[in-house]
Amino acid sequence: MKAMKNISKTFAAAAGFAGGVLNGIFGAGGGSVTVPVLEAGGADARTSHAMSVAVMFCVSAVTVFGCMIKGNAPFAEVRELLPAGIAGAAAGALILRRADNSVLRRIFGALLIWCGGRLFFA
Repeated sequence: MKAMKNISKTFAAAAGFAGGVLNGIFGAGGGSVTVPVLEAGGADARTSHAMSVAVMFCVSAVTVFGCMIKGNAPFAEVRELLPAGIAGAAAGALILRRADNSVLRRIFGALLIWCGGRLFFA
């Protein structure tokens, strides 16, 4: 794979596993692992984010299934959030197509710092 030419398959698999664990535990956070790994592998920021979303989509499907088995998926609330979430995802995909790679990297980094600070000091 062209975007992963600079990293080993073992490192990519470890990053995928870590992203899956984060997603399974927290419901998010897998992209904070996969995006930097994909960029280290040679992909630009736009491609890394798009690939990460594709990976996290599949990982999230497995996570939802696991939550359903345990009875931890409150679908009434999901139905309330889903339409706006889908609209936001479509808007984000449109923005991603036009986003400058360096700006995208800075925004992603700032978001990670902000989220990390909120969690750390909460």
